[in-house]
Amino acid sequence: MHYTTFGTTGLRPSRIGFGCSQIASISTKHPRSEVTATLLEAVDRGINFFDTADVYGQGDSERMLGKLFRGKRDRLIYCTKAGLTLGLSQNLVRFVKPLANPVMRHWKRGREKTLKTRQEVENKCFDPAYLEKRIAGSLRRLNTDYLDILLLHSPDPGVLADGRVFEMLRSLQDKGQIRHYGISCDSVTNALQFSRSGDIACIQFPGNVTQHQALDAALPLMEERRIGVVLREPFGGGSV
Repeated sequence: MHYTTFGTTGLRPSRIGFGCSQIASISTKHPRSEVTATLLEAVDRGINFFDTADVYGQGDSERMLGKLFRGKRDRLIYCTKAGLTLGLSQNLVRFVKPLANPVMRHWKRGREKTLKTRQEVENKCFDPAYLEKRIAGSLRRLNTDYLDILLLHSPDPGVLADGRVFEMLRSLQDKGQIRHYGISCDSVTNALQFSRSGDIACIQFPGNVTQHQALDAALPLMEERRIGVVLREPFGGGSV
């Protein structure tokens, strides 16, 4: 496995990371035993970067990582996110998941409908008090006392104007609960806009071979600004 520098953070992530949005979802296509074996194999092969979020799998993505890698924490880089809200109905989803998932694994239309429903109930909240509460929850679920990277989850550009958000993140950084923070973006265009902020260490956005012109323009700028970059959805969510 090859490792790389990551902006000014001092972190040495593997060039290939492990995206954890589906490892504990109600619509996960693979049984839990297979997911667990894959995660362990990834670490054995040198992958040390795991990308998750507080809302993935109603928090079960973080719980799975925290339980599975309890004794390996110092070898891993946890990148999680906060800022999305999915509503109270998602609490119910978590409890019916063990019964529903075996059915969903074999029901493609059901998985697609579940994803659409999730997107419809998805909202955003970047109030500092809310974010701090969600970050505390992530620390608890991941069984750790610090996050290597905390990303704001798909914020609107106006969030940058709210100095309270970054003040809160810097406070948690001073306490050692967050080592580095940045932004997860929905597009290369948004990433370029957010990268102008001098207050972030890293940025995440979608990137695959169909976007090579945009990436050719964006990546050199990120390198020049010494911002760590995480490219997600390298296969376009299965469309490439």
